[in-house]
Amino acid sequence: MPFKRPAPIPHQGSESGESSPSRPPPAKQQKSSMQKALPDITVYIVQAKLDVGAIAELFELAERHTKGACRNAMDADVIITAIGMRRRLERHVPWDIAETKAVVTPAWLRDSVDHGRALPCGDYVAIQDLLETTVEHCPDCNCKPCACSDGDSEAATPRFEAKQLPSPLSSPSISVKQRAMSTSTKKEEKKPVLPKPVPEHLLPPDPPIPTNLAKLDYMSRYACQRASPLVCPNQALVRELDIIRRSRDLEGEARSALSYERAVSIIKAYPHEIRSLKQVEKLPFIGVKITGLIEEFLDTGKITEAQTINASERFQTLSLFSSIYGIGPSTAIRLYNLGLRSLNDLEVYYGVEPEDVALQSQIVEVEEKPRKPAWQRGQHKGDEGLGDSWTRVALGLREDLAKKISRAEVEEMGRVVMRELEELEPGCVSTIVGGYRRGKAESNDVDIVFTHPDPSKVKGLCKRLVRKLHERGMVTHVMHLSNFHAHNALRTHHWDSLEKALTVFIMPPSSPFHTGVRRRLDLIFAVPDVYWTAVIGWTGSIMFQRDIRQWAKDKHGMKFDSSGITRRYDSKEFFPKTEKEVFDLLGLEWVEPKWRNADL
Repeated sequence: MPFKRPAPIPHQGSESGESSPSRPPPAKQQKSSMQKALPDITVYIVQAKLDVGAIAELFELAERHTKGACRNAMDADVIITAIGMRRRLERHVPWDIAETKAVVTPAWLRDSVDHGRALPCGDYVAIQDLLETTVEHCPDCNCKPCACSDGDSEAATPRFEAKQLPSPLSSPSISVKQRAMSTSTKKEEKKPVLPKPVPEHLLPPDPPIPTNLAKLDYMSRYACQRASPLVCPNQALVRELDIIRRSRDLEGEARSALSYERAVSIIKAYPHEIRSLKQVEKLPFIGVKITGLIEEFLDTGKITEAQTINASERFQTLSLFSSIYGIGPSTAIRLYNLGLRSLNDLEVYYGVEPEDVALQSQIVEVEEKPRKPAWQRGQHKGDEGLGDSWTRVALGLREDLAKKISRAEVEEMGRVVMRELEELEPGCVSTIVGGYRRGKAESNDVDIVFTHPDPSKVKGLCKRLVRKLHERGMVTHVMHLSNFHAHNALRTHHWDSLEKALTVFIMPPSSPFHTGVRRRLDLIFAVPDVYWTAVIGWTGSIMFQRDIRQWAKDKHGMKFDSSGITRRYDSKEFFPKTEKEVFDLLGLEWVEPKWRNADL
């Protein structure tokens, strides 16, 4: 679990600021109180067997005299613990991680601060089984030459270099500040400054990694283990079942809708045309009710229930209303029960006037709420509770937003946005995600994930880009604008914590695709460490992502979403360097985006 920082305890020293008489400082400690005694060391404090006062003292010492106390043991140079038994320590720190760190008692930190330097860890080892590895990984001054005792603190070189473990996953131990300092140092050494190449791990592989279809199992209960093509051999059957699924969803019958969604997903992955019930009787998620529907389809080429639903006024009206951004199933039902049946009725009800669209053409930042990302909006178009103002705007834009976007135009939108972003912050990379990436010929909207090799340049970049596009007349409306939030392993909803803007976009006059038609454009920004989880999350499809989350939870005790991968029991974060490494980390066979169409 992440550490909980208790309230600091009062300083025990005298009014003159001298140290407590119980532990007088040595004569060597004559340095300014502003200088850190252990500036290059990061510690991880295990709170077990420590009282509140001791925890507060250790965190205060870490903040004042070290690089800081980190949230994960893997990121630390030194692990501080009062535990003396291996089995007890393993409850808080995996043993394989403890063997790569110096594991010491709290006295090491106190005495090192008193002496103004890192003391040898062997004298303070917490668990005798870790004596050799603690001495080996100890960052004390006696291990390497240093200038910490010559009194010239400004000219002193670092006492040690933090050791990094070889791993296919990038370690978060290198902070944003360190990267920025490293970058600035290189710029001073080499003049003139040349543009840095984009790191290879932020670029897609060339050629793309093929999927080994033989290793995927169409009988798996998880869509992330199946190959689901855009158009399957049983597409007509899938369409019939999906009508019933959409009806259940619009009526608020979530459990029933999920049952049909799973059935559609398993049939999408079935590699042969279904000609008899024997082919489907052993497939998962195909129950008695759906088996009967399949049997009817095999006999007649249609499903009566689906045909009846599709022809009903209620289904057509609810589908029409829920296609408007800001109107979800419950609002659509309420409007239907009020007697509304057409978009003209909605315009009268909401009081839509021609000038309403122009009045709303401005950047508006709305409160962050748990909502579904772009790849989920095929299930619930829009969100409840956005307010009548956005519903009026969406109604005014409905004709434009209902038009499909060709792949060529999607790519042109990506180029236009990247040109503007390059002027704003050179060196960014991006991936167009959503249905486009899964191979769809036309899209309802465009989703683009961005990052920059320097994490410090990503924060706030989304808002800057949106403002620039708005000033250039390309972004006419912003329906959602949010900042980064910490990745939370305990979060129950799946609206990620990335920085994003959901906008209405219009091509500039210089573009060959400039027609004056407004398009939905979602801009998503991620730091480089979670770039590929963001790309996977926003690529979709809905069921594919749902089952990745379920697989990560069931098989590995992890939480997966667009903003990262976290181990649930201790909130440890993992940072895969490539898209395939996400699959490798979760123990999944690689599935190309074109095989992730687990929904209609």
